[in-house]
Amino acid sequence: MKKLLGSSLVVVTVLGIGLIANKTFADQTIQGTSATVEVNGTLGADNTNPDSKIPEGDDNWINVTVPTSTIFYNTPTDSAVKSPQYSIVNNSGRPVNVFATSFTADASNVAPSDFNLTLKTVGTGTNAATNATTNLVTAGAINSSLNSQLITLANKDGKLTSAGTPTAGDNKATFTYGGSSSTTTMTQLKYNLGLTFKSVGW
Repeated sequence: MKKLLGSSLVVVTVLGIGLIANKTFADQTIQGTSATVEVNGTLGADNTNPDSKIPEGDDNWINVTVPTSTIFYNTPTDSAVKSPQYSIVNNSGRPVNVFATSFTADASNVAPSDFNLTLKTVGTGTNAATNATTNLVTAGAINSSLNSQLITLANKDGKLTSAGTPTAGDNKATFTYGGSSSTTTMTQLKYNLGLTFKSVGW
C-alpha cells in the first residue's frame, strides 16, 4: 500500500483551495473617490494539472507517492545488506525536490557495532539522482544530522521546466538499501526514514 505525502511529512495529498492565479499583477493609481479591482479565484485547484492557478513554488503543488513501509535484510552467510526496490513518484503538475531529512531509531534497537546502512537512490538516464548514496547508519550509529537531496523529480508529464521536453519516467525514482553487518545472530531493527518535498516553480 502506498500513501501520498506533503512537504511536512504528513501522509496526505495537499490540495490548494481559493488560490491566487498565476498571472502578472499591476498596480493602478487612482485620482478620484473609487476604484475597481479584479478578483480571480480557483476552488478545488488540481495540483496534477500543470495549468492550475497555484502560485509557483507553493507547497500545494506537492503530490508524491511513496511506500508506507520498507525492509532490508542480510543472512548469516552473506554480510551484504539487500532490499526490494521501492519507488518515489511525482504526480504533480510541477517538479519536486526530494530530500532525506531524518532517520530515527526505535528505542528498543540494539544495532551491531559493525552495522552500516545506506540509502541508494536511482533516477533515469536523463534525470540522475542528486545523491546516489546517502549514509543512514555507520558503525551502528544513526546519521543524526541527515539532510540529503536525493533527486529532483520531473512533473507528472516528465517535464523539469515549462519549456522542457517531456521525458517519460523522469517523474519517478527508485531506491534500495545497502550496507553490511557480519552478525550471525538474528537481530530485529526498526527505523523511520523522513522524506521532505519541495515544489519547484517554473
